[in-house]
Amino acid sequence: MRWFDIMIALMLVGFASLSGQDYRIIRGRNGKEINMMKMVYQLAKYDIIFFGEFHDNRTLHDLQMEMTRQLKQRRKPLILSFEMFERDVQNILDLYLSGEMSEDDMLLNARPWPNYQTDYRPLVEFAREHNLAVIAANIPRTYAGRVAREGLEFIDDLAPRERAFIADKINTWDDEYKKRFLKTIAITTAHGMPGEASFYEKMYAAQCIKDDTMAESIVNACRSNPKHLIIHFNGDFHSQYYLGTVQRVKYRLPKAKIAVISPLQLADITQFKYDKSLRDKADFIILIPKEAETR
Repeated sequence: MRWFDIMIALMLVGFASLSGQDYRIIRGRNGKEINMMKMVYQLAKYDIIFFGEFHDNRTLHDLQMEMTRQLKQRRKPLILSFEMFERDVQNILDLYLSGEMSEDDMLLNARPWPNYQTDYRPLVEFAREHNLAVIAANIPRTYAGRVAREGLEFIDDLAPRERAFIADKINTWDDEYKKRFLKTIAITTAHGMPGEASFYEKMYAAQCIKDDTMAESIVNACRSNPKHLIIHFNGDFHSQYYLGTVQRVKYRLPKAKIAVISPLQLADITQFKYDKSLRDKADFIILIPKEAETR
């Protein structure tokens, strides 16, 4: 048995150990509970899947891997897209996936997140084994950081090579997403961060430039590979309520069939009671206990 097969087998043992105490899957539109197999069957009908995550939750990462594996088993051509990789490392990922670069060199140059080995490596290795494309979807963090400090004005003064790492059009809409974002930021500012209006606007612009860049990356892949199903992994805020990156994909590709998966933490998932407000949160909601293992 090859090393990759051993790794996947061990990973699936971990998935098999998940029980109803670890998670439940419900339909957002009606609260009906379904299992993973049923969700995968329905997801296979879409063009793009957004899997919103809490970055440090092990249960969600295990479910991401199992969902991807089952979708691949359905002989659906897949492309995996990540918030966690930035556009300027796309060539590095491509070289690694094609076997032209060692994993050590990839890790040295692709700036993986600190939890890459435990949470994202299984997905990347699965893509490598099965010849799946991987999209480094996000804006390089140095530019997002500059937007948070300076605003958007410097973007169009960048050299063409650098400008290409950022979405062509940035939308800072005054909408529900902005309201939700500013409410979240306000909680942070209550703990000593600046509170001037310009600070909030720049922070929101930095959020939008990430969303627009990821959306453009996804749309470009979708247009180039119309028969593929794209699975995009991002922090839940970027996709919950069909806002953020999702609304920006819809803006660019109105006819795309998009599914959103969003987690919901509860003190006791066995006592879940459906509320109609969840109808607008996501197509599929994964209930996980607040005490679920996190790292």
